[in-house]
Amino acid sequence: MLNSPGFTGSTGQDLVWSSTANSVVKMVLISLIVCVSLFGNVVVLLVFQRKPQLLHVANRFVLNLLLADLLQTILVMPFAIAATVPGVWPLDARLCQALVVLMHLFAFAGVNTIIVVSVDRYLAIIHPLSYPTRMTPHLGTNLIICTWVLSFLQSTPPLYGWGAIDFDHHHNVCSVVWSSSLSYSAVVSTFSFWLPVLIMLGCYWMVFRAARRQNALVHPIQTQSYSQPCPQEFQGPSSPQRQPLPQPQQATSPDGPYSARGYPVRVRHRRFHYHCKAARVVFVIMASYILSMGPYSILNTISMSARAAVPPWLSSLALVLFFLQCCLHPYIYGYMHRSVRKEFLALLCGMFCKQGRPSQSSKLLCWIKMVGALITLP
Repeated sequence: MLNSPGFTGSTGQDLVWSSTANSVVKMVLISLIVCVSLFGNVVVLLVFQRKPQLLHVANRFVLNLLLADLLQTILVMPFAIAATVPGVWPLDARLCQALVVLMHLFAFAGVNTIIVVSVDRYLAIIHPLSYPTRMTPHLGTNLIICTWVLSFLQSTPPLYGWGAIDFDHHHNVCSVVWSSSLSYSAVVSTFSFWLPVLIMLGCYWMVFRAARRQNALVHPIQTQSYSQPCPQEFQGPSSPQRQPLPQPQQATSPDGPYSARGYPVRVRHRRFHYHCKAARVVFVIMASYILSMGPYSILNTISMSARAAVPPWLSSLALVLFFLQCCLHPYIYGYMHRSVRKEFLALLCGMFCKQGRPSQSSKLLCWIKMVGALITLP
C-alpha cells in the first residue's frame, strides 16, 4: 500500500510513523493494564482466600468474574501485546483462532456474570425478605456453571464455520472477520453489549424507583429542608417529647419517632441510604460496562460492512478499553464493599508492617511504606 503511486514519499513516511506510534502506545497501555489487573484481581482473590466467610452467594458471582478477568489477563493480553509489533505475529492461524476464542470466552463469561450480578442485586434490594429463599447457594453454583457453558457456546461458533477468524495486518490484531458472517456478528454484538445494557438499565431503574419511593416515605416525616435525593447523614427526630411505646396507628406526629405507616424513622433512613448506595453502585457498574464494551461492540457493528474503513488508532482504543474492564471490576465489585476493602487494607498493611501491635508512629510508617510500594509497582 505504501508503494502505490497514489502516495508520495512523505505521506508513506507519515503512515509508517503513525503506525509505529499507534503500536507503541497500544503496547504501553495494554502492559499497564496487565500490571494493574494482576494486582487488583490477585489481591481481591487473596482477600476471599483469607476470609472465606465473605464468600456468600453474591460474592461468589464476584469471584467468578474476577477469575474470568484474571484468565483474560494471563492467557490473552500477553499475545495481544506481541501482536502490536508491526508485521510480526508469533503464532500460526490455528493459534490465532484459539486466542480469539479464549478472548471472547472470558469476555462472555464476564458479561454473563455481570448480568447475574445485576439481577442478584435487584432481587436483594427489591425483594429482601424472599431473597434468601430464592438465591440459594445451590442456585448460585448452577448459575455460575451456566455462565461458562453459555459463554462456550457463544465464543466457539467460528471454529465450526459460523464466522471467521484471521490476523488483521492493518490493525495488528487477531480478531473475528466481522463481515464474513453478518448473522454471527449480529449475535455477538447483541449478547455482548446491547442485551446486557438493557438488563442493567432495567435493574437500575427498579433500584432507582425503590430509592425514590423510600425517599417519598422518609422526607414527609421531617422538615422540608432536604434538597438532595440521597442525604449524607440523618439527624434524629427533633421533637423532645416521645411516647414510651407508641402505636403505629396513633403515632402520626411528623416529628415522632414512628411514621404513619408504623416503621421507625431511623429504620427508614437506614433503608433509604441503603437504596441510595445500591443505586450508585449499580450506576457505576453500568457506566463502566458501557465505557469498556461500548466502543468495541459499536466498532464491530460498523465492521460488519466490508466497505467500512476503521482507523487503526480507533481500533486500538476500542481494544484497550475492552481490556480495561479487567482493571475496573476488582475496584468496583471488591473495593467498593466495606468488608472487602477492610480486609484489603489489612492484607496490604500486613505485607509492609511488622508483626505485633503497631504504635501510632509505626502505623504511619507502615502507610508510608505501603503507599510507596503501590506507587513503585511495575
